Order: sequence, then structure tokens, then C-alpha cells
Amino acid sequence: MIKRVYKLYFIWQLDKEEVWINEMAAHGYSLVSCDRFSFDFEETEPGKYKYKTLFLRGRYHDKKNMDFFSFLDEVGIKVTSYIQYPGTCCIYTRALAEDYPNGIDVYSDIDSKISYEWTTFWYMLFCIILMSAGGLLNLSMFARHNALWILNYAVALLCFILALMCLIHLIKTLIKISKLKKERVIHE
Repeated sequence: MIKRVYKLYFIWQLDKEEVWINEMAAHGYSLVSCDRFSFDFEETEPGKYKYKTLFLRGRYHDKKNMDFFSFLDEVGIKVTSYIQYPGTCCIYTRALAEDYPNGIDVYSDIDSKISYEWTTFWYMLFCIILMSAGGLLNLSMFARHNALWILNYAVALLCFILALMCLIHLIKTLIKISKLKKERVIHE
């Protein structure tokens, strides 16, 4: 039987989303598909699977990503679902917990971790620009004192708040990249 759960996670909350999905799996609900606001789970043996969410450059069906999915399949990791965003996609992977007792770690070397963080960085920058442009557009409409001025103001405020949240995540991502680069220098 499928259990659908409606939950909202923002793109910068992938870690929290992943923890929640793994908690659901620990209670016997394994993710089978999802979209931006809903998650479909099926009842399975508690703790049977481990999950990992990843951000990838390009479209889901790009050859580079399909090659990556083939590699994942070879090592026992299955892509259960994905969400396409402009220029990138978020994939949801699962593996048997007995094969990956400490969780799935797809990016094992430092350079691939840095590359992954840069993917997150560029997407967050895109979101900041998009949200800021939307906020400025709505502020320009607000300045004209049209009949919907309160709506324009509210949408502008929402856009700027989202841009600020993306900026905070962007700064955290830059800090992660800096730490990974220092770690790389230590290991060389």
C-alpha cells in the first residue's frame, strides 16, 4: 500500500530532507517516488534501505547523468525518483542498508565533493538572481500604485526573503568548499 506524505522542503534543505526520508525508512516506509511537495512511500521491512539525495548538473536524461546512473546501479544504488530544476536535477537514491550500513557516500574523493558543492553554489546563485529580479519587478509595479499594490509588495517581499535564504546557503556552500580545499591540501 502506498502512503503519500505532503511536505515542503526548500532546495537548500536537501540534508534535512534526506534525514527525514531515512527516518521514514527506519520506520518501515521506503520512498518510491516524489515530486516537489509530496512523497510516496511503500511499507517495507524497517531499516531495509538507506537513502541519499544528490544535486546533479544538467537534465536528468543527459548522457553524462545516465552514465552516472549506470555506475550507481552497478554498485547497488538505485535512483528512485528525481525532480528537474532549471539547469540541474535532484535525484533520490536508495540502497540496501546491509550493503551500506553507514549510509551512501557517492562522492568519496575530495575533488568530486568540491565539484558537487560548486554545482550547488551555481544553482543557488541562479536562484538568487531569479528571486532578486522577481522582487525588483514587483517593486517596480508597486511604485506605479496600481490596484494590486499590496500583492506586488507581498510578492516582492517573498522574493527577497527567498533570495536571502539562498544567499545564506550560498555562503555556507562557499565555506564547505573552502574547508574541502584545505583538506585536499593537507592530504597532498
